[in-house]
Amino acid sequence: MDTRGKYESNVQRIGLSCDAFSTGCLIMCLLFFVPYVAENGGTLVMWFLPLACLVPFVVMPLVYMVIHKFDTVLFGRYHFVMPLAAFVAAPFFVMAWSAFGVGAAQSCLVFFGILIFAITIMVYRYCAFSVRARLTNSGIEDRAPLYEAFTALGCISAVAAFCGFLHYDSQTAYVNTAYVMGGLTVVLTLAQYLITFYDIPRLGGKRVQSVKSMFVSFYGELDTKIYLSVLFFEAAFACIAALLVYFGFALGVGLYGTIAVAATVIAVYGVSACVCSRRITRRSMTLSVIDIVCVTLSAAVLTVLAALGDKGDGTLAGLIIAAVIVGFGGAVAVRQSKLRFLTVKPRVTTGTVFILSELTMFAAAGIALFVAAIVATVIEASTYSTVSFIFGFGIAVLLAVAAFVLCARPPLKRSGSSNGNEVTRTVLTSDVDSYSQNS
Repeated sequence: MDTRGKYESNVQRIGLSCDAFSTGCLIMCLLFFVPYVAENGGTLVMWFLPLACLVPFVVMPLVYMVIHKFDTVLFGRYHFVMPLAAFVAAPFFVMAWSAFGVGAAQSCLVFFGILIFAITIMVYRYCAFSVRARLTNSGIEDRAPLYEAFTALGCISAVAAFCGFLHYDSQTAYVNTAYVMGGLTVVLTLAQYLITFYDIPRLGGKRVQSVKSMFVSFYGELDTKIYLSVLFFEAAFACIAALLVYFGFALGVGLYGTIAVAATVIAVYGVSACVCSRRITRRSMTLSVIDIVCVTLSAAVLTVLAALGDKGDGTLAGLIIAAVIVGFGGAVAVRQSKLRFLTVKPRVTTGTVFILSELTMFAAAGIALFVAAIVATVIEASTYSTVSFIFGFGIAVLLAVAAFVLCARPPLKRSGSSNGNEVTRTVLTSDVDSYSQNS
């Protein structure tokens, strides 16, 4: 047995999944960014934050074009951009969490920090996915155990670091956690770079396209019903998740009680995501029913808590029940999204599907931030702070209903074979195949 070859293969498999740790940074933003911005930055910057989540829709097609147009001999197509994007994302991630108090300067830190971070972290995750896809022949619907392990490690690290720094100094807990998560992301990026640099082949051929044709290749021929259904379901869960921690602070369950709620969301989502990736292999209306039921139930529980305010017994227990429902439903929604995106448009590459999936998650986060801005504005204008959250939970239910109606409508008939309740009409190819045809 070639022990050295087996050892190198194991190390490579570990290195290929290191980018999954960056999911912890995204989860930290989803769960903690709303209460952080409400305290540092103010309501005004919260209204502009959705824009930071939408800018990548314009930037990513341009980045995709540049990456595949200039294939450097020394680094190859991805190994120059991948670490560079991570190195830029880390300091801007810290910058976004560095505001103390309300003011113009603090608002600029928050907005521009999250804007640059959103763009660069997406570029890093795409390059890492492309390297992994070429070395393991995996697709967007596949989740290796090591990838899931690094995802769980990132999420656990975010909550554990925040809880630890909260005990040490509550005023600097956000920025110190950002330092830890940003630093670990950079270290793991370096490991991923060094482990995979000599293994991936130097790809031949370049994609020569105009800016207009690149945007058309990304967003042209999208199945609007499929896309909006995926977006609205993810946005519904993102709204509740983004408001959940903020709501816990408003109800006065305490810092550690609120951390317990956030940890519950992450734990349930992680376990459910692992089960879904192995058990759910086809799209079906049953999954959509589960999504809308989970959104409605969690919103109902939280609405009751909001109506009772901080006078009801079992407030923390109610928040944890809602967190369990959101975590489970969110995992089902994300799994179904990945499967449905395989047929979101014809003649699409795996790299394009990955970017569209990431962009949709960011758009869902942008909608959640927009809803949070509405809630924060209502709170400022009203003395009933907890009741104001009912607006946000109601919007989440409306989004889920809209998503369910869109996915319930029969899709347009196109060429392809029937698969469940939808028509499979997309031929997924690797980026390498499309380059060889153009070269």
